[in-house]
Amino acid sequence: MIWKKGFTLIELLAVIVILGVLIGIAVPQVTQYMNNSKKNAFVSSGKFFVESVRNDATSGFYPLPIANNDVTIVTLDAASLEKSQEKSAFGGKYLYNKSYVAIVNVGTGVDPEYQYYFAAQDSKNYAIPLTLENQISTDRIIAKAKNKMEVTIQSLCGTRDGFVKSYNTISGLDHVQPVDENGNKINWNATIFSKEDCSGNGETE
Repeated sequence: MIWKKGFTLIELLAVIVILGVLIGIAVPQVTQYMNNSKKNAFVSSGKFFVESVRNDATSGFYPLPIANNDVTIVTLDAASLEKSQEKSAFGGKYLYNKSYVAIVNVGTGVDPEYQYYFAAQDSKNYAIPLTLENQISTDRIIAKAKNKMEVTIQSLCGTRDGFVKSYNTISGLDHVQPVDENGNKINWNATIFSKEDCSGNGETE
């Protein structure tokens, strides 16, 4: 008579323990990989938005700043975006009054030198503070940013034709804000382009 040997209770428990250990190792790694992928996509989108606005500004759709206290701001809803680009990599809708590209002239009116900055926040409270384009990286991403926006992203609104407003300061542009002969900072002369007017909440349906 031939007996078929099965697994003992101890062997089954050992297998369960091993599987538990493997899952405990694999799940955090997969989660971290997915989170890193979302962060990289968030950054890539920011760089894409900057390039899109640069092309539009170069083509004359938006005025480039002349004086070194001029700043042209284009919110993401005014940029040429596809429907699929209205959400961030984290799945939240971009808040357009906190998601924009800013252009400043650090040169002169005769010899301009333009710098492009990007800021974004989505409805799931992932954000990038206003950052120079070549410094946009995953290290700049802030999670749970809802209560930190006062020091990371300035809420701005505009109009389709460009809303002109003077600002004492714009968060993220402090280091390039010009000063007068007495060392006092000169107000920014901002022209803000947005499909969302200043009475809106910065979201689109």
